[in-house]
This record gives sequence, structure tokens and C-alpha cells, in this order.
Amino acid sequence: MPMLLLSAERFRGFSLLQSAVALAVMALGMLFLVPRLDDLIDEAYRAHVKAVGSAIQVSAHTFHKVWLTDRNSRLLIDMKMTESGWPLGRKEDVDASSEVTGAERCTGLWTSLLDIEVPTLTSGDSLSADFRVEEVEGRCRYYHQLSGNRYYIEYDAANGRVSWNIR
Repeated sequence: MPMLLLSAERFRGFSLLQSAVALAVMALGMLFLVPRLDDLIDEAYRAHVKAVGSAIQVSAHTFHKVWLTDRNSRLLIDMKMTESGWPLGRKEDVDASSEVTGAERCTGLWTSLLDIEVPTLTSGDSLSADFRVEEVEGRCRYYHQLSGNRYYIEYDAANGRVSWNIR
């Protein structure tokens, strides 16, 4: 079978028209994607807050169920609980008082319920942490810092209610 040799002169590059059309298509793509980028980032922040809130909720309810069924469980040995059986945090993570008060107490509760190092939490003004904690009306509130503190998770130890504001 004979080999077909192609002329190198025929394939020198793109024409000016082809380049202009390619640039126009890319510009149209950017026109539609850039405004949507803020929405996508905001949706990611909401998903992060909801995921962490769900993890806190599952953990709090797990400790509560164990407390209801077996108060002598090994799972509860180091955990401080309210009188109604909701977690306050591990004894080494929280102070000796029986009520959730102050940012330090809420930080200990966070550490006890999540038992992981990510997401990060701060009680101060550190912007490097994912969440910032405050005690608000006796409840622990965890603000999502990347969202400008618009979104937050709240835990009420009195009734075990975990809610998140992602609106």
C-alpha cells in the first residue's frame, strides 16, 4: 500500500477567523459562568454548614439514645450529660459546671461530638478556622466564617435540638 505524504505547508496553524470564533465562544462561556460562580460558592458554603450540622445532630442523638437505653455504657464513661440526657461534652473537653455556658464550653462540646480535627473551630478572631463559636442565650452557636458568618449551626443542650441557618 502506498504511503500518502502530506504537505507541511498545508497545516501551518489556525486562520484568523477560526481564532476569532474560538475566542468568541470562550467569551460567551465566561459571560454565563462568572455570574454563576458566586452562587456555586454560596451553595458550597451552605452544604458545608449542613453537613457539619448533621454530623453534630447525629452524634448528639446517638449519645442521647445510649443514655436512654444504657446509662452505664462505656460510651458515656467520660461524657457529661444534662439531666434529660443530652451531651455537654467529654469531661476532659469541658469544665465542671453542668450547664453549657461560654465559648470554651461550646468548644469542648464541638470537640466531643465531632471527635475530629476538621472542620476547624476558633473562639477568637482567627480567620483561618472554618467556624467561630459563641454562646448565645445558653446555646452554642457555630458561625461559618467563609460565608461572612451568615450561616451558622446552633446546639441547645436543654432539648438536644441542632439547627442550622443556611438562608
